[in-house]
Amino acid sequence: METLFKVSPEDNKKRLDKFLSENLPQYSRSYIQKLIEGGFVFVGGKIKTKKYSLKESEKIKVILKEPEVSALESDDKIKFDIVFEDDDFAVINKPAGLVVHPSESHKKGTLVSGILAKWPQVKGVGEDPLRPGIVHRLDKETSGLMMVAKNNEMFFWLKRQFQERKVAKKYLALVFGVLKEKEGEINAPIGRVGMKQVTLKRGRGYKKVTKTREAKTKYKVLEEFDGYSLLEVSPKTGRMHQIRVHFAHIGHPVVGDKKYASKKIMEKMPVKRHFLHAFKLDFFLKNGKKLHFEADIPEDLKNILKGLEK
Repeated sequence: METLFKVSPEDNKKRLDKFLSENLPQYSRSYIQKLIEGGFVFVGGKIKTKKYSLKESEKIKVILKEPEVSALESDDKIKFDIVFEDDDFAVINKPAGLVVHPSESHKKGTLVSGILAKWPQVKGVGEDPLRPGIVHRLDKETSGLMMVAKNNEMFFWLKRQFQERKVAKKYLALVFGVLKEKEGEINAPIGRVGMKQVTLKRGRGYKKVTKTREAKTKYKVLEEFDGYSLLEVSPKTGRMHQIRVHFAHIGHPVVGDKKYASKKIMEKMPVKRHFLHAFKLDFFLKNGKKLHFEADIPEDLKNILKGLEK
């Protein structure tokens, strides 16, 4: 699979590996560097080193060497709960700690392997051979509801529902602190710096943020504890790590978020994974019928709430 880029004025003199990491966020920096070193990246038709300083208007061609086909082997040891299924799609409840699809850094033991073991016909469904049937994803540590398309007609129907923002997803999130506004919307564009998604907020350790995209997240406080708030969160856009980035942006990072919460604040409540659970999912079928699904909060998150004082 080939991907083409043109160097913009703001990327002039930027290192080749840094540029590609920012523009291919689904791949790790080490994988990008391996592509460059392996001769799969061309700048102006020539192979360059990872440290090459780009020039404005230069054209870059990247040949994305995907993980081995063995990454798509089915694995019936991968467990997940089936909330609903028919001939066209399924709604599943993904457990925390399970990576959704294979990548260069995580080739086996993914949700996709479990899906293929349960529904072999899903292989080849969708636009990406490494993500068969996957219409949307959840982070490794996030638990909750996901849709799986069993054929291409349903895949593209569901994808269009996401593009037109007709799919309603709601999450439960426990964040540090007590929010001043008990209900509101965070409207902050999200870009990328290194391996992190970031807002336009400037601060120590942040470099220039480029290629930002619109990001909106609605929230409502459900319950308050001593130093913590349980929220119902509804992302209106679908940016990578959006909920986690937005609440870190307003000074209320998600509990257990090792990537976006500071070490100092994390020490207040050391937990195994971030407190984020996709518990409600609404979408429409082609006949106009609206479907609604819910997933109970997992036991590990229940136990965290039990240990808090109101």
